[in-house]
Amino acid sequence: MTPHRPPAVVRHGAGYHLFLWTAFPLIGAALGLVLSMLPGWLTTMPEWVFALPFLPGPDKVEILARLSGPILTAVLVGLGVAGGGLVALSAYGEMITVEVADDAVRVVTPDRVTEVARDRFGAAFLDGKELVLLDVATAEVVRAATDHGAKRLRAAFEAHGYVWADGDPHGGDYRRWLDGTPDLDGHVQALLRTRRTALENEDAEDAAGLRAELACHGIVVRDEEGRQHWRRTPVSPSGGDA
Repeated sequence: MTPHRPPAVVRHGAGYHLFLWTAFPLIGAALGLVLSMLPGWLTTMPEWVFALPFLPGPDKVEILARLSGPILTAVLVGLGVAGGGLVALSAYGEMITVEVADDAVRVVTPDRVTEVARDRFGAAFLDGKELVLLDVATAEVVRAATDHGAKRLRAAFEAHGYVWADGDPHGGDYRRWLDGTPDLDGHVQALLRTRRTALENEDAEDAAGLRAELACHGIVVRDEEGRQHWRRTPVSPSGGDA
């Protein structure tokens, strides 16, 4: 009988969160402090400096210098701390937790939890900065941005006997999408056209939604330098994200 093994969990530790909420507010505070001192520094510069196109004239610098003081410094430092906090908060949008257990793999993102049962799992790999899980039909069931390293992820998957690949194991099956190719039906072509527009407009949310819709038609799409490449799964995907 195989002994029960505790799940291998890949997540950001307390040190990472401490770094976010310390480093970015401090950087913001430092920038605010520098900005508050800038008008005073500029008044000591030679006249020719004010001829530079990106600097205000000496009269405006003089007015700004007169406004400088502890109140302005406190306001700018406070704004810098708040800005740094917003940057730290935005980092949580790409934080994921990966739990690899004997029965299933669970990927927790800020907006959902996806579970892939062992008998449905095909392979896992990193595609740039995205974790990708494939099912046994080679369809993508998870694609999530992450900054977890390949070494940690590989160790977690292999510890429970799941397949980890160094790259997309079906990378050679992709073909560049050409509008009007007879290999794809009209609806899939329309989806790819719409997704091309989403990519051009840098609308990541719409592009991701269209990727999921294409998957329902048995089409896996990958982006390379702004161009869409596609492959067909051997069998139509059943089910979907858990």
